[in-house]
Amino acid sequence: MNLNQRRRERPRMERTSKGNDDESDVSDGEASSSSSSSSSSSSSSQTTLFGAIEDGDEEGFLACVRDDPESVRKVNKNGWTAIHQAAYSGEHAMLKKLIECGVDVNARCADGDLAVHYASAQGEKKCVEILANAGSELETKDNDGETPLDVSHVKVRELLAELIVAARRAKAAAAM
Repeated sequence: MNLNQRRRERPRMERTSKGNDDESDVSDGEASSSSSSSSSSSSSSQTTLFGAIEDGDEEGFLACVRDDPESVRKVNKNGWTAIHQAAYSGEHAMLKKLIECGVDVNARCADGDLAVHYASAQGEKKCVEILANAGSELETKDNDGETPLDVSHVKVRELLAELIVAARRAKAAAAM
């Protein structure tokens, strides 16, 4: 199942009550940069941080980051980091904060997607730009062999293509 099919089928993630995170669905550490053999399934619970991002609750998000700085490194059972959630939800201010906290913009989820795959599929222009400027690998293929451009929403396709060309030019210039 490709990202666009998963995006259409992804139900809203249920949020656990504050301070009562289900640790069986969340682990510490950053997402693996190698592809995982885990099957894709929607998350049945999440951390308070993920819920704050999904709900667009910037105050709650900042409180989570302040009270538990390591919460930004947690990964849910689908391999999502907080960066994936922010990109998917279009929360660009939170995305910037996560990048400032050192969360890997090139972390892969269980399906091999980077956060930029989700931002592209959701049509989140500002998130795509933020991720590109932070060094996201714009031409990385997920487990289905799709790049962010392959799964991109029409709203971001032109911007993403321009960013890819600019990244290629910068890489070529650096190699000279």
